[in-house]
Amino acid sequence: MRRLFEICLVLLLVGCQTPPPAPVPLPAPVCPEPPPPPPEIDALKAVLGTAEELRRALVLSQGRSGADLAQAAAQVDAVASDAQAAEPLRPLATLLSARLAEQRRLQDSIDKLTQQLRDSQRRNEQLNEKLEALKVIEQTLPAKR
Repeated sequence: MRRLFEICLVLLLVGCQTPPPAPVPLPAPVCPEPPPPPPEIDALKAVLGTAEELRRALVLSQGRSGADLAQAAAQVDAVASDAQAAEPLRPLATLLSARLAEQRRLQDSIDKLTQQLRDSQRRNEQLNEKLEALKVIEQTLPAKR
């Protein structure tokens, strides 16, 4: 019986020593085509493009000439009225358009006041010249006795 037990034990141990199965070779990696971009990426690209247009308009609005301000206002108005423009930035474009219109109105007012100041200074100089001429005439008049 002991002998039978030893044989069974040897057979069990031999059964445990079976070589492991050969590793299955992995298939060569195949580069699949990238999936098409989700629609959110297209919307994000539209928002970024619109934001870039608004940024350029802001840079233009910092110029001192009326032409730069007019060009910036036209660019912002185009974004604000564009049906294809990014919807999240449309309120910003509308607000920026109103700000540029106000800036343009104020710039026109400044130009008008500057012109009035120049005219007043010129008139003041003319009156001072006349006053000096009258003083010279007064000095040449004979004194009253």
